Amino acid sequence: MVKCSRCGVEIADSFDVCPNCGNNLTESQTPPESSEDLKCPSCGESLEPDADFCIKCGTKVVNDSNRCENCGSEVPDGVLFCPTCGTKVKQPQRTQQANICPNCGFKIEDEGAFCPECGTNIKTGEKKTIPTNNSNQGFIDKINLNNIIKPTVVALIVAIILSVIGVLIRLSWVSFIIAVILSVGFFAALIDNEANAVVSGLFIGLILGFLENPIIQFCWGKLAARFYEWFFGSQIIILVIVAVVVAYVSNIYLKSTIQDIVGDRLSWL
Repeated sequence: MVKCSRCGVEIADSFDVCPNCGNNLTESQTPPESSEDLKCPSCGESLEPDADFCIKCGTKVVNDSNRCENCGSEVPDGVLFCPTCGTKVKQPQRTQQANICPNCGFKIEDEGAFCPECGTNIKTGEKKTIPTNNSNQGFIDKINLNNIIKPTVVALIVAIILSVIGVLIRLSWVSFIIAVILSVGFFAALIDNEANAVVSGLFIGLILGFLENPIIQFCWGKLAARFYEWFFGSQIIILVIVAVVVAYVSNIYLKSTIQDIVGDRLSWL
């Protein structure tokens, strides 16, 4: 009988290979590497005997030995069965690469692309930016006059044209309200957010209110304009309120519908 120098199992002299661990019995066994010569399998840095990670590259180091779950005996790496009790053992992975965050130094042992601590991309070194949620912004913070100039001017021109047509077909004061609803309701949906849409509607209602009497005079003369002003008065406040409400409702509830209808034809706005 011969005792395997690797797993310790006694084997008949006729065997050249250990049936338990596959060790070649005809060759002399290489003595195990001393703890003083332990090196990182990733970068070759010298390791302390009880080190769990390489201090240079962060590679996680797992001890070559494993223990039997049944009897607790130490089982050399590569052995399938415990040499003490014969129980089949599970072999651990030798090493597991740990990524080191270049920004905060956090050790990342999974395959994620971003550091869970600071959000930095561990491959490019760029820090992940979190987009600002516009819904958390205040109403004033959302206002950007540069985004409403073009749609406001176009909507105002359309409102004036519709008002003239309404006056000519004798719709009287209703012409201006209808013009505001149609023009503001359409173009406010093309503005980026509800705050800008409300400001646009405010301007349109205010300016159209000032142009109300001149439009009547343009269509029917000074006498008709004076009679209109005496009988109906000014509708500035009413037009402003209608324009603001229509602009808000259109931008909130009709944005996707109107944008689908228009497509890219008015993208210049």
